[in-house]
Amino acid sequence: MRSWLRIGIVGAGALAVMLGPLGSAPASAQVERIKVMVANLVPIDRADDDFGKDLSKALREFINVLASHQAIEEKEIRNEAKKYDLDMEDLDCVRSLQLSPQFGANLVFCGGYTEDKQAKTFTLTGVQFTSTQSAPLEVPDKTYHEDDHEIAAQEIAALFGQYTEQIRKAVICGDYYDTGEWASAERNCLEVLSTAPNDTQVRYILANVYKESERLDEAYAETLKVIELDPLNENALQLAGWLATKLGMKAEGRAHNDAYLQLNPGNAQIRMTIAYEVAQAGDPEGAMILVEEGLEIEPDNTDLLLQHASFAIAAGQALKVENQPLSPEAGQFYQRGSESYRQAYAVLGAGMDSGHLYQMIGALNDLNLLDRAVELAEQVLETHSEEASLWYIQGIILNKLGRVDEALQALDEAEGRDPRFPNLKATQGQWLLAVGREDDALPVLMEAVEKGEQPADIVASMFFGRAGAALQAKDWQNALRLIDMAKTFEHEITSRLLGQLDYYKAFSIYQIAYAQQGPQNLQTAQLTLPRFKEVQQMLTLPHVVDWVEGAQAQQKQNYQQVKDGVVQLISIQELIIRRGR
Repeated sequence: MRSWLRIGIVGAGALAVMLGPLGSAPASAQVERIKVMVANLVPIDRADDDFGKDLSKALREFINVLASHQAIEEKEIRNEAKKYDLDMEDLDCVRSLQLSPQFGANLVFCGGYTEDKQAKTFTLTGVQFTSTQSAPLEVPDKTYHEDDHEIAAQEIAALFGQYTEQIRKAVICGDYYDTGEWASAERNCLEVLSTAPNDTQVRYILANVYKESERLDEAYAETLKVIELDPLNENALQLAGWLATKLGMKAEGRAHNDAYLQLNPGNAQIRMTIAYEVAQAGDPEGAMILVEEGLEIEPDNTDLLLQHASFAIAAGQALKVENQPLSPEAGQFYQRGSESYRQAYAVLGAGMDSGHLYQMIGALNDLNLLDRAVELAEQVLETHSEEASLWYIQGIILNKLGRVDEALQALDEAEGRDPRFPNLKATQGQWLLAVGREDDALPVLMEAVEKGEQPADIVASMFFGRAGAALQAKDWQNALRLIDMAKTFEHEITSRLLGQLDYYKAFSIYQIAYAQQGPQNLQTAQLTLPRFKEVQQMLTLPHVVDWVEGAQAQQKQNYQQVKDGVVQLISIQELIIRRGR
């Protein structure tokens, strides 16, 4: 939901209270009317006070005609003012606003005027409708003849009608925003802004409409207009920071966030909220910088330390290249994050959240400080032995140190804590394959497939990949052994992969038999003839033929050579056997 936005807008609820039910309504409806405190305009520099009294009296009469609003009577205002030792002439805008809650009034009319005695005219100055809940409606300064107080009141009443209509449209604009009807919200907001371009509240709603509609450029432009009109608008500064960051303008985003936080420099919670949004928008480094500024104020704040560590490491991760050592710049971010974690852990100890503990250990791992990392993991597991993720990261580090059996045991511990922890068996199998322990890896990877950790094609390809190295080395027996391991999954893998496996199995058998038939005597012929026939049969399997049809030209050529060669070799072995020598 978007309730946070409406709070920052002065809320449609507050505006609706000020607005009330517009238009006429039958008396039987008994609609509660909104109270307006119409103070007598204050005479300035000894101006005649009758003009102000008469104008305000006439304005009350105009307002009382409305079905939606009701003016507080002058006598009621005068009596309440006396309780505070105030005369009606003392009720400027500040004092009027302070007094208005006594009447339950949501709007106040106030201001002053000067007199030109020679011209017999009065000039309004600083006259406005105002409220503690909204921007004021300023009445233009204007000069009237001494007998024109009713004309002045009528013109002001017309402005008040426009004001309430503007508020009504603003409420509709906000209501459509709350219900997610972006097109209707945009239409009504633009209608308000066509007559009230400086209405920052409505313009802020419009910016958010554009944001929710994923029109970020337009949202940012509108937000900048709000800031231009109201440089201290906290909501607009915060939104501008997020939008600029999301649009890739990190410097501008950081500037907006700095401006916002200058208004709340010591509020750590606000700082952390902003930093989180900045990180989510794609600038973890900017988020880290915001938190660092907070740490200058509160260096021992563990919440700030933990957030700083998290953002610093995220900034380092953004610079990581897969399967490459950390760059110096990425390493610096990791170092800063690791130091903040160290400081926080020194205070929190076992009270630190397991997610941060994992990241703290992981940072040392990424920095390749493996001995420190495994030592810290062992220390943490003394108090958090039920956390599967911590056993997992310990296993990762132990494996990097070459302590494979200990690493395998750590992952077994993780599985014991959380049988659904992802990819434990697949990881163990990969570790065993990496050190050449294929026989140990096979049952582990079979379990990984059964658990759904990895597709059978992926696991079969792990063994086939190792077989490929053996094929390159012409280690045909080892290649055959590894291909047979891959074929353990033949009922679960795709037909194409099975075709490739059977082709290279046939190829390996062919190479082994070809070497064995070299003496070309009865014994070698009897040994190799069944093998050549097996090769011939495998080469005609439909899935092998299908794989060859989709293979590269060189593979097709090799296939044909083996296929033709095996026919000749079968004939030779059969001839030797017939001759009996």
